Amino acid sequence: MPIPDLYEVFRSVARHGSFTAAAQVLGYTQSAVSRQVQTLEEEWGTPLFDRLPRGVRLTEAGRALLPHAEAVGERLRAARAELDALCALDGGRLRIGAFSTADAALLPRTLAAFRARHPAVRVTRTEGGSARQLALLAAGELDLGVVGTACGQPLEGCELHHLLDERMYVAVPRGHALAGRRSARLADFAGEEWIAASR
Repeated sequence: MPIPDLYEVFRSVARHGSFTAAAQVLGYTQSAVSRQVQTLEEEWGTPLFDRLPRGVRLTEAGRALLPHAEAVGERLRAARAELDALCALDGGRLRIGAFSTADAALLPRTLAAFRARHPAVRVTRTEGGSARQLALLAAGELDLGVVGTACGQPLEGCELHHLLDERMYVAVPRGHALAGRRSARLADFAGEEWIAASR
């Protein structure tokens, strides 16, 4: 069980009207609850409870603080539920990017399987070249990117997972020294003139 925060202790004492009862609910000793309330009172610079012969009663300052403490507790409970949902993939979002051929051929079936398993996760997609995907990943604007490693972009700050090797094709004139070969290495074309859409 996580350690209760000062406001949780304050809310419990206010709810039960007693350090002892709050301690029993929270699984603390009475003196530990008393110390935490005292710490909160020192933080705010005013008593939050009147100590009575039997139990405690909120002071005016305590009554003013209580709705805010309740709101803090509600927000923390909502945050916990949201984080639990993210950990279980029962909520949240996945921002994924890919270059156009991967977006057309690889992602549709993969995302369909992901959505079948995790229907509550909202998926957004971004299409663009590998250099753009890597820049978006580095900027924290994507959670996952499908990239080619030959894009010339530095891969710092990214963790790569190999998906597949794709065969590349090159066209050469009939009279070229490499014409007719079934395979070639990229190094075989060093110094050749290229016709390409981009670097």
